[in-house]
Amino acid sequence: MQPASWMDADINVLLDLAITHKASAGEGMNFKATFGNAVSNALSNPSKGGPKTSKVCKEIWKRLRKTFKVINYIKNTSQFAYLCELGANIGLENEAVWNDFIKKHKDANSFQNRGWPHYDKMKQLMLSKGKG
Repeated sequence: MQPASWMDADINVLLDLAITHKASAGEGMNFKATFGNAVSNALSNPSKGGPKTSKVCKEIWKRLRKTFKVINYIKNTSQFAYLCELGANIGLENEAVWNDFIKKHKDANSFQNRGWPHYDKMKQLMLSKGKG
């Protein structure tokens, strides 16, 4: 069987469903199996790759959450200005500082000069946790 292939349009379907169902995910944004089934059904006719099973959808959701945390750290905690189109926008003037940063934050390396188009939708999901 051909492995599932995730295009930006597929991820947008997953994120739109996550936004619609976020109340059912709880505080940790851990969706129940029914969510994976809903995403799998919505993407049952893939334009590329094999079927997107509930299990695969759950794995993609974990990766999206991990990537969001990396981007959010760059954007809000590091000294770098993160732009959705350009990533951390590293040039010659801040390359040495970036190189030191990625020694500690290896997951951030791919966002040196590349943005992540799913940040705004993920922000709606991940930063909506109420603290009281």
